Amino acid sequence: MASLNKQQKRAKRAKDKAKQIRMTGRKSIPMYGDPAHATAQPPVYVLELFAKLRDAEAVSRSEMLDTLLANVSEMIIERPGLLDLKNAENESMAATNLAADMLVDYRMWVDEMDRETAQRWLSTPEFIKDFSEALDRYRQVLEKESAAE
Repeated sequence: MASLNKQQKRAKRAKDKAKQIRMTGRKSIPMYGDPAHATAQPPVYVLELFAKLRDAEAVSRSEMLDTLLANVSEMIIERPGLLDLKNAENESMAATNLAADMLVDYRMWVDEMDRETAQRWLSTPEFIKDFSEALDRYRQVLEKESAAE
């Protein structure tokens, strides 16, 4: 597990990034979040992800976040166009942004929240801490897989 100082720095960066996104916005991947496309449905792969997240969230938030990160990684491999590299410093940040967008869209889907409420949920200190810990766990899994190869 990362040191407390490192976790605090990550949480601050995530909070600052969330604030920046709220202020400037970023392109939304699925068009169904746009009122102009109110009748549009999310793609099947997104609905499948949301169903997995709902089942995992019934266990715990940590389980939901672990499920999200593993599935977003697969989605990026299958659909590299999902990454918004123009609004990110690097591919890793673009993947994190995609995961955050998926979480907002998931919360809107599962709880019928509006986008602003879902983004506030994503910006809570507790959630940022949990998300940071999930990222740490996911990186550790990737490092173990790389070491095993």
